[in-house]
Amino acid sequence: MLIFYLMQSFIQPLNGSIASYFQIAMRNKGWSYSLIGVVTALGQITTIVGPLFVAFAAEKRGKEKRALMLCTLLSLAFHIPFFLVGNTLVTGISYVVSCAFLWSINPLADGLITKNCIGTKTEYGNIRACGTMGYVIFMFLFSVTGFPSNTSNLQMLLNNAFFSIAVLILVCLAPSKSLKPRAREKGVNFSKEFYVFIAFVAISRVSMAAIDKMLASYMVEEMGLGRWFTAFIALGAFSEFFFMIGGTRILKKGKMSPYAMLMLSSATIIIRLLGYVATKNIIVFGLCQLLHGTVFAFCHVASVRWISERVESRHYSLALTIYHSVALNLPVLLGSLAGGFIVDGLGYRALFLIYTLFPLASMIFGFVNRKSLVTQ
Repeated sequence: MLIFYLMQSFIQPLNGSIASYFQIAMRNKGWSYSLIGVVTALGQITTIVGPLFVAFAAEKRGKEKRALMLCTLLSLAFHIPFFLVGNTLVTGISYVVSCAFLWSINPLADGLITKNCIGTKTEYGNIRACGTMGYVIFMFLFSVTGFPSNTSNLQMLLNNAFFSIAVLILVCLAPSKSLKPRAREKGVNFSKEFYVFIAFVAISRVSMAAIDKMLASYMVEEMGLGRWFTAFIALGAFSEFFFMIGGTRILKKGKMSPYAMLMLSSATIIIRLLGYVATKNIIVFGLCQLLHGTVFAFCHVASVRWISERVESRHYSLALTIYHSVALNLPVLLGSLAGGFIVDGLGYRALFLIYTLFPLASMIFGFVNRKSLVTQ
């Protein structure tokens, strides 16, 4: 079990810190917000298609661990030209291709942990929370040390290399249960309720593009936080740690249903974005960052629980990958595509205000379809 705790402690900083620096690295090359929005959206396409392709191939061959190592290595390889090469075309292609491999790491790691850990889903929640804590610790270290500098793409690449190599070593040491490849199936038929659930989550997650893809640049350029922007990202992750564990326990004890927790998550997104609109006050901004626990952690643990209760166990890994790709990444694609143009034309406050409409629409959709979404 210890190796999985350590593995998550480096996987989450790898994904989180690199995602935070992507837009800043592009801005360092003189790119406009509109160009960044388009390239980010193209990258989101590969974050949808890539993990699905990798999951199908790895499951078919029973080589999840090998696929995890390969994706980690290839994501690092393509980040080298992304951070260091000045040519716009090379940078854009490197980013788009790297996204397919980088965002395959989380679903593959979840699958590896699930297949090798004996126990309840609470154990998964605790391991995932450990990954969040690792992310918090490293982000605070970045703030204190000033490394990587938000003006140095080389330092951002070195940061990526450190985490990638650590993940590779830990995955090599991790145990793996070899599963025989399943006979080819004509297709997997998920229930209507499953697709309603995916739509319910996806609608609200469009707004996360403003937080996951645009907020780092907002903190640096509009709020003037400089290197300390990573501390505020870590503040949100710190909240996520406690809500990840707390949400898992709440669901296990039956004090709240996955449906109710997802509705609460959508409501909190609205509050958080309106806080950004209202003021640039540093205290208010910090409080909004603390809402990340209910915005993301509650959504994630509730979604994993919903899938485990409504999907056949033999299709759990595929369902989880669809959740990551379609319910989380596809909405961010759409949000990123429009977000850059909104910022260029109207500014950040307009972006935050407009994007409150998506979680509101999600809540309305969830209420109308509550009979399909409430688990038995």
